[in-house]
Amino acid sequence: MYRLIPASFLLCLSFASCMKKDSVPSSSQTTTQSLLMRATNDIFNAGNQQSQELADVIGSNGMVSGDSSDCRVVSYAPSRDIYPYVKTVDFGSGCASADGVTRRGKKIISVYADWRTAPAGTLISEATFSDFYIDSIRVEGNVKTYVDTAAVPGPVAFKVVSTKTLTSPNGDVTTFTATNYWLQTQGSDTPTGTDDVFQITGSATGNEVLDGVTSVIWSYNTDPAHPIIKDGDCEFRTQGALQIHVQIQTGGMSNFTEYLDYGNGACDNVATLSINGGEPQEVSLPLIFWPLSL
Repeated sequence: MYRLIPASFLLCLSFASCMKKDSVPSSSQTTTQSLLMRATNDIFNAGNQQSQELADVIGSNGMVSGDSSDCRVVSYAPSRDIYPYVKTVDFGSGCASADGVTRRGKKIISVYADWRTAPAGTLISEATFSDFYIDSIRVEGNVKTYVDTAAVPGPVAFKVVSTKTLTSPNGDVTTFTATNYWLQTQGSDTPTGTDDVFQITGSATGNEVLDGVTSVIWSYNTDPAHPIIKDGDCEFRTQGALQIHVQIQTGGMSNFTEYLDYGNGACDNVATLSINGGEPQEVSLPLIFWPLSL
């Protein structure tokens, strides 16, 4: 289930409580594992956030937004049938959603054109955030959504460009920019959205500033041979893989590669993860302890 993991929770209180006594790493290794885990969770969370924001724009088209809750208030000005309009999603002072996340503040989405009729290249929306928090994490930035391939004759494809800054209560900051392409491969001829399937490709870069110092720089690309699959009736990504590079700058510079495989189609948060070409191991996302040896 999607959640921004606070730093204090990332290490399962301590690695000693998560590992056998004879496999407890040294202090420097623990730091490396912690930072690799943070980077992996950053990437996982960035994908989930983009699913939510595209769902805010295209409505019924099959991506669980994670925002559906009776306590949020959605308004349109002047009207959702008149373009352009502004959609405001107001979570008030705190709104616990079905995904277990509490949001507060507002998402403000300027919708410029109807994606169903807009030609390729059209900027259809831009989302910004007003005093917006996911749990205790402050979210700032913007998300721009374009029509990459027109719905007519289709299949429709969207280009989603996210630029965000996430700030934790202790001042640690994560920033990232992601550009992804969402191609609808199933469900365009039905109105419910639950049978929609999207194929996602793209890339992102990000970094973490901890205690005022850049500690992690990361990037990913979708594996061209295994694009990500997002089913409309599942909140998780069910197939596909990411090729990840992580540079650890704390305690001397170290470079790692990761291969994160979302699986074979099952609707769950289980994936396989390998480091530096090592044996893939099954993990649950987001990670709450580091499952692999370095």
